[in-house]
Amino acid sequence: MDLAALAVPDEALTPLDWYLADQADLSAVERFARRHDADVLPAQARYYRDLIPLAQPGPGQQYGFEVDLDACTGCKACVTACHALNGLDDGESWRRVGSVRIDASEPYQQTVTAACHHCVEPACLIGCPVNAYEKDPLTGIVVHLDDQCIGCRYCVLTCPYEVPRYNPERGIVRKCDLCADRLEAGEAPACVQSCPNAAIRVSLVEVADARASAVAGATLVPGAPASSITVPTTTYASRRGAPPVRESPDSPLDQRPTRGQAHLPLTVMLVLTQVAVGASVVGLGVRALSGEAGPGGLRPASALVALGVGVLALGASVLHLGRPAYAFRAVLGIRRSWLSREIVAFGVFAALAAAHGLAVFLHAGVETTLGALAASAGVVGVACSAQVYAVTRRRWWALATTAPKFFLTTVATGSAAVLVITVVVALAGDATAERTGLVSGRPLGVLVATVVAAKLAWEGVFLRHLRLGAPPDLRRSARLLVDDLGRSSRWRAGFGAAGAAAALGVVFVAGQAEPAMVLLLASAAFVAVVAGELVERWQFFTAAAPPRMPSEPA
Repeated sequence: MDLAALAVPDEALTPLDWYLADQADLSAVERFARRHDADVLPAQARYYRDLIPLAQPGPGQQYGFEVDLDACTGCKACVTACHALNGLDDGESWRRVGSVRIDASEPYQQTVTAACHHCVEPACLIGCPVNAYEKDPLTGIVVHLDDQCIGCRYCVLTCPYEVPRYNPERGIVRKCDLCADRLEAGEAPACVQSCPNAAIRVSLVEVADARASAVAGATLVPGAPASSITVPTTTYASRRGAPPVRESPDSPLDQRPTRGQAHLPLTVMLVLTQVAVGASVVGLGVRALSGEAGPGGLRPASALVALGVGVLALGASVLHLGRPAYAFRAVLGIRRSWLSREIVAFGVFAALAAAHGLAVFLHAGVETTLGALAASAGVVGVACSAQVYAVTRRRWWALATTAPKFFLTTVATGSAAVLVITVVVALAGDATAERTGLVSGRPLGVLVATVVAAKLAWEGVFLRHLRLGAPPDLRRSARLLVDDLGRSSRWRAGFGAAGAAAALGVVFVAGQAEPAMVLLLASAAFVAVVAGELVERWQFFTAAAPPRMPSEPA
């Protein structure tokens, strides 16, 4: 309808009639949209129709990307289209283009485009503590549920390909969903549509074949993580065949390993939870061994310290979340996520520690039982912490390495905390209690020095991976500790040595020197030991250099 179609002249129209008639007229954009929507197929279908399956996956099949490496030039049209057609934020990208370079007798270089591999066994889905991932049972597409995500970023660690990308503005991670809505409408994903050489297509993947190739020890491209971890469904094809995969210290990846993300809130949380658990366990042990001969105020003091430090640790962990208001959801994945189990274990520890402290002050008669239960829950929590990182299948975080680190930290920092508590409680008593308490701190000083020395030795042994023949990812971590992180390594060793020396000082002067000197040495030991463990835990994250998909600029 337009104004010319009206039977009355313009001057006879009221303003209301004029505006109603104008609103009824279609704009040029609306007329174009109607003509476009009348077509059965999308406008570009003739270009990409052969690049997507004509039928949906059948039993034992799912969708997967297929990349022709010979056709990929690294132009990044796929990256641009993915960003534009999916409405991503500035700086956000779900597809990356990198290059593989191998220096050998026959040098090899290849550009590689990669997005989510929609794995058969997606580690992001298994590890997510809030069940923010779903795998479509029909198409096999792994979809991220943005409204469920709390921004913990654990999926970034569990995914060996580091596909989920954290968006700091939204406080959540997001990832490629293979443009599932477009595929459902018979339209190709953005990257498939945009590639000028038709190097990317979507194909039907036999799940059994993907599992078989993963079991055989295959990787998607040279230097990528082992496919056996998650069974990715992306296929990379090249008529040149696979290059000789031979890692050497001359490769660019080994010459310039890149440090990992620091994750400072997690660094603080891990150390403080282990201080709290250590204080609870060691305090319980000291009371059991000393009985009535021990300092009378040790029990309530150690209970309060364990509770207070534990609460601080839980508070630090919340700072890591992009959406901390939804932290309560983190227990939803307890059936399969070690992160959920860790959160539950430390939550139980905090509750039992609070009950233990209350029972001690009320003389309820169940403080010993509650203390033992709290310590047990804390030990389970530390074990879950080690497993949280071990399940990522990064060798730097392997359980055989991580568990000893975490438990040695628990004993070292807990012993140092109880040492300070013992000295403070002794100084608060009469002369006899003071001398008895100071002397009883000697075994704790020996324990602190011994455990710290053992942990420093354990960390030093790792540097053996600098030698030729060591696993490439462990060699990169060792190089980071010596080169890029060399200064922090020296600080870590210095703090540890100072803490051990101060603890030994308590052993030699307790009962002989001024009580203030003993307190000063005990406090110095605690501060130095905790500082050293904070540096070591920071390196735990920053020295991680696992195998990665090519992501450097092509």
